[in-house]
Amino acid sequence: MKPLAEFLIFERFNMNWHRLLTQGVIILMLGLLLALASVAKPNVIIMSARFFSWLPLGGIFILSLGILECVDAFLAKEQRDFFQNLQVGALDFIIGLLILLSVAESLSRISMMIAAFLMVRGLVRIALVSTLDLPQKTLTRIFGGISIATGVMLWQQWPLTTGSFVSFCLSIEIAFRGWAMMMFALWVEKQQN
Repeated sequence: MKPLAEFLIFERFNMNWHRLLTQGVIILMLGLLLALASVAKPNVIIMSARFFSWLPLGGIFILSLGILECVDAFLAKEQRDFFQNLQVGALDFIIGLLILLSVAESLSRISMMIAAFLMVRGLVRIALVSTLDLPQKTLTRIFGGISIATGVMLWQQWPLTTGSFVSFCLSIEIAFRGWAMMMFALWVEKQQN
């Protein structure tokens, strides 16, 4: 039993939990603002893309998050942090870039890609919260389940296939990511104490 207990002990993190918490709050607020904008003004035209609502702005935001995660990966001191941040950053960078490059094409094609992205992010969030002893486990699992559910709804093209609905689903995922980052920051603070 002793080797298993030593395996499950987490190393002390030397991350700045204040920075993580601030980033989480900013991401949560921007995600909620983008979701509200998708509902309040669904027919907006961004980057000369009709019928895509706020989706190009969501793509820019996902792309920016991917770039920041890749920069964090290259600045990481531990190899595990490098690989984790690079995986998340590469996924976000590629999805954000594909959203921006696909705004001139059909919405159904983009919605399938975003559906897969939402399902993967939801599954990863549920797996991480189950592995780590994060605060607010139940709520974070529910948010992961909502991401999976919205991904399945987009995949099944139910109830809508409009750009505003796709943009709303992506915006909700961004807000949930901010929440998860806040919970991770609180976990890091707990590990440092």
